[in-house]
This record gives sequence, structure tokens and C-alpha cells, in this order.
Amino acid sequence: THPTNSTHPSTMSTPADQQTTPIKKYQFVRRLKSRLARRRIRKEDEKILRAARDDATIQTEFDLPKTVKDALPDDAEKKNNDGRAIVVTECTGTFNMIGCNKAWENLCGYAECEIQGKDSSILQGPETNYDGLRDAVSRLFEGEQQATVVTTNYRKDGSRFKNLLTLGPLRDDNGKLTHFVAILKNIGDVKDAPKYH
Repeated sequence: THPTNSTHPSTMSTPADQQTTPIKKYQFVRRLKSRLARRRIRKEDEKILRAARDDATIQTEFDLPKTVKDALPDDAEKKNNDGRAIVVTECTGTFNMIGCNKAWENLCGYAECEIQGKDSSILQGPETNYDGLRDAVSRLFEGEQQATVVTTNYRKDGSRFKNLLTLGPLRDDNGKLTHFVAILKNIGDVKDAPKYH
């Protein structure tokens, strides 16, 4: 018999955190590709935002509502005759939508009753500028009164459009943040859109 040698390579174990498995490599590569894709999308959309701001024919500044009642008036005629595509979300959790106006319905293809209680992921897909959206929401929580970002959104039928998205806080009579408002502006349909939804 051979003496037992605890330092023999066949009996040594490698700490789990030093092991490189094909799964870990795959996960790392997938995360890296995703991060690079998000960075590319953000850079492209920031370039589009700069171009839109320089284009005198595209409205890039909006008067934002200050309260939920301003954004979604009880008067249906007033609410649905507003040319701005408006949606209101909660300001906590997954930012579920509470309501929208007719211009938003026409742009996105969803009826107001279909979106209530859902988050905005129904409008998002592979080409959505997630980093830009997170940054815009963070700026609102830091006290900014308006944040603008360009992103790709997906309509109910799966078609895509470049969205000049303007976000703002909605407050109650005491100045407490209660909701967010978003105004969507289609600055160009994306052709050959895959059916995402």
C-alpha cells in the first residue's frame, strides 16, 4: 500500500470561488454582452436626444402636470383632448401605471383599462434604454423636476418607436411626492420591428 499524502494533486480541493466552470464562464460572458449592449443602446439614444434637442421641428420641452388631477383630469373631455401622450405611475415598487389619456392609448395601442396596475415593462424590449430610464428615475428621486431620455418602446402590436420620454414628479397639496408622470413623444418609428409581445 501507498502512504496517504494529503498534498497529492489528486486529493487537493480547490475553493468553490476559485473554480471556473463552463456555466460560470457562460454567465459572465452573457452579463458582459448584456452590459455592452446596454451601453451601446444608451450611447445611440443619447445621440438621438441631442439631435432632437437641436431640431427646431421637434418639441422637446413640455409643461409637466404637477398633480394627478392635472395629469388625468376627472373631466373626460379635457383628459382626452390633451395632445400630450400622458401616463401616470406609482412612485414606489415597480411603478405600476394608474391611468393614461387618449393620446397615450393612440400611441401605444393599449386601452387605459388594460394598463392599470401593470408596470411599464409592457412597453419595453431588447432595444429599450434601461440604463437611461434608471438614471432618469434616479434624478427625479434626487429632486430634479424633469428628466428626459430617449428610448425604444414597443406598442401592443409589437411595432417599435423612438420615444422622447419626459418624466416628472406629481405631488399632493402638502408637496409630498405621490406619483410620476410620463409624457411620451414619438420621434420616429423603427422599421422592420420584430413582434416582441
